Formats: sequence, structure tokens, C-alpha cells
Amino acid sequence: MNFRRYLTSIGLALALLAAPASAQPQQSHLDMAIAETQKAIHYGTEPHHGSSFIQHIDNAIDHAVMAQKAHPNMHIKKAILYLRHGRRIVDGSHWPSILHKGATQATKALGQLKAAK
Repeated sequence: MNFRRYLTSIGLALALLAAPASAQPQQSHLDMAIAETQKAIHYGTEPHHGSSFIQHIDNAIDHAVMAQKAHPNMHIKKAILYLRHGRRIVDGSHWPSILHKGATQATKALGQLKAAK
């Protein structure tokens, strides 16, 4: 019986220690879309990183769509269009000139996302 109380108190103590970590505010989808877009731009300026560019653009699109659903905004809508256009341009290519064109679209999207803040 005392052993159960001991385990319960240990479990409660661990739960209280873990609670502040879970209570921290999460980043908004808009902030995460901005961060992913910046990463995509970085990979778009380096040669032979088309797959990393696509991965970060896809993440940015997902977060931008969620931000648009949470708080509809014309800037976010335009950013989604730029991100999707940049993804279509780069899809399946590792050529530096093509990556640069995709990074240009991502840069335009980044401007729109920052304007939405």
C-alpha cells in the first residue's frame, strides 16, 4: 500500500516537472512558414540541393495553408501561390539556374509572409 503511494507521488512529481515544458507557447504556423521558406531559399541558392529545396517548400506550403485557415489574409494567399509556383519550377531538377528561379519565387513568398505578420 505504501509502495503505491510512493509510486503515485513520484509520478505526480514527474508530471509537474514536465508540465512547464508542455505549457510553453508554440510557434504559430505563420512563423514556421517563414522559417521553412528561409531554409528553402538557402537551399535554392546552393547547387544540387533540389530535394532539400522541395522538402522545405512543401513544409512552408503546409504551414502557410494552416496559417491561412487560422487567419485568412491576402498576403498569405499570395505567398502560397508563390511557394507552389517555385515548387513546380524546381520539381525534379538540380540545375543551379532552375533552383535560382525557384528561390526567387520563395523570396517573393517570404516578403508576402512577412507582410502578413
